[in-house]
Amino acid sequence: MIRDFLGRPDGTEFIPRFRNAAPILQFRVARVQAAERTTKFAQRLELAARRSAIAREAANRRREEMLRLVAADEVPIPKLAPEVLTDRAVRHSDPREAVGAAKADRSTLNRWKVNYLRHQLVRYDPMIEGMFGRVGRAAAEKLLRRRVLEAIGKTYPDLLDECQRQLRISERRC
Repeated sequence: MIRDFLGRPDGTEFIPRFRNAAPILQFRVARVQAAERTTKFAQRLELAARRSAIAREAANRRREEMLRLVAADEVPIPKLAPEVLTDRAVRHSDPREAVGAAKADRSTLNRWKVNYLRHQLVRYDPMIEGMFGRVGRAAAEKLLRRRVLEAIGKTYPDLLDECQRQLRISERRC
């Protein structure tokens, strides 16, 4: 609309800190106000507002659909023997370094266990990758993380505190 109603700018200004950035276009206030008083501008503004509202509604529908899919998807958590889970979580924490479970404190070990379950035994990462670039991805990712951590906490009650801790941290970031 700027190009259509105002044409060429009255001046341009470059920002020295951002040499490769596009220049700031400058227009005289009187020209802008005159263009805004025309009926063509009012019609175009109304059309733009309608298009924006339609696009917003479509985005909200897609967001709600994504959240429904995530909410409906079951989150199965396999039940492993405690020593098997510990061994796998330790190896998963850093496969290049041979860290023994005895060297890690309880909270670190629990964090490794939850991370192992979340990233290796649940379809968590592929589901998040499948959401890339889609409307509602952030909200769906947050819901999925919550559902996965709650499922891990139910399946492994001894990891419930760590699941709640990770959930608090992730919700603080969002």
